[in-house]
Amino acid sequence: MNTWILLERPAAQLKTLYSMSTHPDTQRLFAGTSLSNFAEHSPLLVRLNNQPTLIQAIENTPVEWPGLMIESACDTPSVLAHLRQMLFVNFDKQRKGVLRYSNPTVASYFFGACSAQDLSLWLGPINGLRWFGATWASQAAGETGWQQLNNLHATDWHIERTHRAMVLSAAQEEALTRQRNEQFLYHWWQQHPQHSFVQANELLEQALTQGIDDSDAISAFLSTHCMQVQS
Repeated sequence: MNTWILLERPAAQLKTLYSMSTHPDTQRLFAGTSLSNFAEHSPLLVRLNNQPTLIQAIENTPVEWPGLMIESACDTPSVLAHLRQMLFVNFDKQRKGVLRYSNPTVASYFFGACSAQDLSLWLGPINGLRWFGATWASQAAGETGWQQLNNLHATDWHIERTHRAMVLSAAQEEALTRQRNEQFLYHWWQQHPQHSFVQANELLEQALTQGIDDSDAISAFLSTHCMQVQS
């Protein structure tokens, strides 16, 4: 079984990475895609085979190595081709976008919304996927930890499938929308930790239901109504 880590923001880890491995086997995820002009912002796929020191560092301090731990019986080109395919998604019938699934927080929402059938499609040649992270709500509750998914259908994958368009399900779209909303809420809550995140989340839903979607207006709504709840 081959192992890799897909580093979400590799710049901070490069110095440590090269201190642990003289010639690390790395591939930029955006290279060779329509995002190649943004290569400096690309996640980095790092092969971990025969790199016990690096693996131990990731296991011991996972917060310092944000990304996805990948296991596959396939080789690097096959896994990389599939990971690049996953970047570009169709949603809302005719819209297209880039999915930053390598972000552990995004992964916690996105993969959590996958059905068993969805999971085999999205993981493709990947036998096992792990990341250290959680949803914004779980982070607010101090419940961040290792998440793990296993793909029982990895042996059925063929590289020809990388030509298929990736389409978000309704559940995946809803999960990503919730991620964006709760990300906003989490940053607001960090500035107002005296309030309950759970109550603030309920108030956010009320604001959105009432058609309040401007960030400043939502912040004012939360501040006002959280104070009313406390009083």
